[in-house]
Amino acid sequence: MIVENRPGANAVLGVSEVARAPADGYTILATNSSSMTANHQIYKKIPYLPERDFAPVTMVVSAPFIMTVNAANERTASVNTLADLVALAKAKPGQLSYSSGGPGNLAHLGMEMFNNRAGIKTNHVPYKGGVAAQTGLLGKEVDTQMDTPTAAPHVRAGKLKALAVTTAKRWPDLPEVPTLAESGYPGFDVSFWLGILVPAQTPPAIVQTLYNAIRTLRDDPNAMRTLQQQGTVELTSPQDFAARIRSETTAWGEVIRRENIQLD
Repeated sequence: MIVENRPGANAVLGVSEVARAPADGYTILATNSSSMTANHQIYKKIPYLPERDFAPVTMVVSAPFIMTVNAANERTASVNTLADLVALAKAKPGQLSYSSGGPGNLAHLGMEMFNNRAGIKTNHVPYKGGVAAQTGLLGKEVDTQMDTPTAAPHVRAGKLKALAVTTAKRWPDLPEVPTLAESGYPGFDVSFWLGILVPAQTPPAIVQTLYNAIRTLRDDPNAMRTLQQQGTVELTSPQDFAARIRSETTAWGEVIRRENIQLD
């Protein structure tokens, strides 16, 4: 298997390449949820549409975002809980900033959803990818972030403070960190996923063959250890994965319209 990384425009570039590929099962897309649930609702000009151009194979892992602040940042020195962050944002309206891996990705949308629920205003600072966004937080360029589980080692090392996770249940790698629902925002449940898709006209028999092969990862302890470092292993059926994409597309569409997020 040859891996081609095609970053750019919140995954639009790489996803578009696969949309144009032959539907023979030999070109496979590994992508995150924003490319299938949000991009086509945000970008005015986009060369693909998820339901038209792709056939879901399986969702591999899902994971929460982790609300974090830099433990060494003087601007957020008083912040130890989510309530502290909200209080600081209300005391300094429009002065706090947050990073994300790019405009329109789920960390951006999730933070705007939180701003709306908490009644606060924080400024979005988009970076070219999640690693750069995390580096911006560690470098004190921004004040907070909805980060991925890659933040966990920094939390355990004391470099970042984890205030809450965005899923309905606590994250096993950081069991002491409360959920947003536990922190006063009932019903807040946001996660992101990594999934496998193929071009839309791929024969169903090939889709099923790929799914059957991928789900055997459950029988490989080494593969499972690697996947579990990224999130909760799902390996859902093509039908269940398609239903998840439709449901999340509707939910994120409401956020996008409410916050009036549109990109050229």
